[in-house]
Amino acid sequence: MWNRIKALVWKELLQLRRDRMTLAFVVGIPLMQLIIFGLAINTDVKHLPAVVYDESNSQESRDFLDGLVATQYFDLKGRVASEAELRRSLDHGRAQAGIWFPPDYARRLRSGGTGSVLIVVDASNPTTAGNAIATAVGVAQLRSTALLFERMGYGQATRPAQPIEVRLRPWYNPNLRSPDFIVPGLVGVIVSFTCIIYGALSIAREKELGTLDQILVTPVTSLDLLLGKVLPVVAIAYIQLTVLLGAGALFFGVPFRGSIPLLYLCLPLFLAPQIGIALIISSRARTQSQATQMGMFSLLPMIFLSGYIFQIEGMPVFFQSFSEIIPLTHWLVVIRSIVLKGVGFEAFWLPLLKLLGLGALIWALALRSLRTANG
Repeated sequence: MWNRIKALVWKELLQLRRDRMTLAFVVGIPLMQLIIFGLAINTDVKHLPAVVYDESNSQESRDFLDGLVATQYFDLKGRVASEAELRRSLDHGRAQAGIWFPPDYARRLRSGGTGSVLIVVDASNPTTAGNAIATAVGVAQLRSTALLFERMGYGQATRPAQPIEVRLRPWYNPNLRSPDFIVPGLVGVIVSFTCIIYGALSIAREKELGTLDQILVTPVTSLDLLLGKVLPVVAIAYIQLTVLLGAGALFFGVPFRGSIPLLYLCLPLFLAPQIGIALIISSRARTQSQATQMGMFSLLPMIFLSGYIFQIEGMPVFFQSFSEIIPLTHWLVVIRSIVLKGVGFEAFWLPLLKLLGLGALIWALALRSLRTANG
């Protein structure tokens, strides 16, 4: 019996060795997961871009800002001159936090009272927002302790309340709910999976069954075949987008604050590079199994390095740069801006422009790959 089992095991190992795609799938994906989780994933995100609205313009406000910067959780990207400008900075993604000092901040501290500082955070990512809030509160407590000792030294009467009061205003996700962040991103991931896997399988199936050659000898042109394979994927993507966002609102209470027509209008710019990747895979895969394996290879870095769950700012510089060539990275900015922030085209035109460029590049590679594969 053992000889028969050993023979079967040896046969299986030989088949695995000859099937390079399966071998790469078995070894490559775990290795890729190890590298990504070990090097790229960091839940303790620092250097959060922030803007300052300082109506106090005092040494006291500058001391507080110095304390925030010293924690390395905040990077001050500039100053704004109004509340409206502060809101635009967060709406457009130029900043993820805003520090607002009222005009009487320094006067209240100097008179022995309580000065208030308003911390506004982009709470669409509740984990990052929670870290920012905890850091700001901690800095306020340290500064308050130092001020209390100073007041005791000057003989001023101390109060039970802290000298510095932090008022928190989490925007876009005031209750710091994880579903509000996860669900819009999950919609993008599912649509990506459908475009790449289904799109690649649709042509690989024809090749595996031998029907592709039969189609090519009919009056059907290459353009007809391409559109016939691409348009169903586009239709499925629109249906998925609608159903998943509706289910997210119904079952998880995820709000939709933006324009549905605008989201539908932007979707083709995301679908174009994803379908292009599917065409590249289908031109190289000889069987449906190979197409599925190659699709999973391409999807894995997309999911982990796109900002779907883990903040890109917390990754090493190399992975931050790599995330720029992932279409899902830019689509997540678009869909979260529309769904959670309710902003318009002016807030996310740059990610759309990047999607347009990626789509043109990937489609050029896909068409070249298809021509090469077909001789």
